[in-house]
Amino acid sequence: MRALVLAVALSSIPAVAVPRDFPFTWTSRTSAAGQNSLEAWFTPRLVRTDDFLQLDTRVVWTYGVTRTLESQLSLDTDFQRTDRSEGLDARVTSLWRWTTWREGTPFAVGGLGRVSLGPDQFEAEARLFTDLHLARVVIALNISASRALFWNNREGIDTRLEESFAVKYTVSPAVTVGLEARAKSAWKLREYQGTAIYAGPAMTFTHPKFWLTIGGYAQVAADRANADRALEEPNELRDNERYVFRVAFGFDT
Repeated sequence: MRALVLAVALSSIPAVAVPRDFPFTWTSRTSAAGQNSLEAWFTPRLVRTDDFLQLDTRVVWTYGVTRTLESQLSLDTDFQRTDRSEGLDARVTSLWRWTTWREGTPFAVGGLGRVSLGPDQFEAEARLFTDLHLARVVIALNISASRALFWNNREGIDTRLEESFAVKYTVSPAVTVGLEARAKSAWKLREYQGTAIYAGPAMTFTHPKFWLTIGGYAQVAADRANADRALEEPNELRDNERYVFRVAFGFDT
């Protein structure tokens, strides 16, 4: 009888919001089948030039299609400003994430596919990721490639490769702290634009109905574009910023 009462009580508890383990690095943990949640991301990017500021925002609806498949639909906007100009770029994004993750397993792999469409661009991304759960420690690795197509006389970076590594430690059931490192390379019309290497801290707070993750990283090294290597003060920021921060939170609907 007690077992039956306990089972009924547990079945009536709302599904726990599935948090992002890291602000920037993806992991294999997905929403439960049938679970709906909303997320919001805010990402300031600073110092591509002295007067440069970009604020990326993302509002996401997430749905667990099956135990191993998750769908996301989002509105992404990038506001960019310098002393001489400013502009707003908006896109609608569809993302599908597949995973082998299940509760209690120490190792999982997965992947995601993303397509984004805006008024003058189309972008597609493929990403592979894996993570390892060891008691209070989580280690994650990502590899991704993206390709963009432009029209209406727009030009920009069209190819990007990215690798990221992250590790976190569970301080308590509600708090984790960690570190992320990222390498980001870019090409424009097949011309190499350089690679930036970043590192910085991360922290996640989890509640049964919502989660909050914050983090940031600074550029710690760079491989210059070929045209910049002879300059005394080379431009290392063609597709990157000195500092990037992110605040993201989500909750069940």
